[in-house]
Amino acid sequence: MRNPARRKCKVCDEWFVPKYHDIRIRWCCQEHGVILAIEERAKEKVKEAAKRIKEQKEAEKAGRKRRKERLAELRPAGYYKAQAQQAFNAFIRARDVDLPCISCGETNPPDLHGGQWDCGHFKTVGANPELRFEERNAHKQCKSCNAGSGKYTAKEATVAKNYESGLIARYGQEYVDWLNGPHKMTNYRRDDFIRIRDEYRAKLKELKQQEAA
Repeated sequence: MRNPARRKCKVCDEWFVPKYHDIRIRWCCQEHGVILAIEERAKEKVKEAAKRIKEQKEAEKAGRKRRKERLAELRPAGYYKAQAQQAFNAFIRARDVDLPCISCGETNPPDLHGGQWDCGHFKTVGANPELRFEERNAHKQCKSCNAGSGKYTAKEATVAKNYESGLIARYGQEYVDWLNGPHKMTNYRRDDFIRIRDEYRAKLKELKQQEAA
């Protein structure tokens, strides 16, 4: 019968010839066998502890997800409508970042309004809610002009007229006729607002990535 092949002790790295062919023998002497057993048991305890920590984190993550989903169910549609509008407006401002105010042609908003731009709707969301998320109905606008859009005083009427003139200059009369024409009413629901919010957040992210490239 062939003698057992030499092996290297897992404890001292010395070569030894085991007494038997048993592949489980990985130590040169009984003392080193005990040491190896203690080390491997310690490693197992570390693995078990790591597994418990991982399972605990996964359970906590699942719990947070359930609470988040539950909270989402309890929030009213108006909450998501506001989020959707915010995401839409941010995209419009980014889309028109290199364009002047659609109404007055201003390229630098006055410091009186904090140097900020608005997303101005030609057909207001109050009078024409079906065009709330219509990209062709929304453009970058300075706060002064946006504050006067859709009102009935002489100043506000002038702003609205200038907005229309700006649209005609950019897109033509046919485009403005479409905006002024009848549109099918859209009955937005809670899920619609969530979908629109996510859609415009993604579009804004893509737009920023294109600008950074």
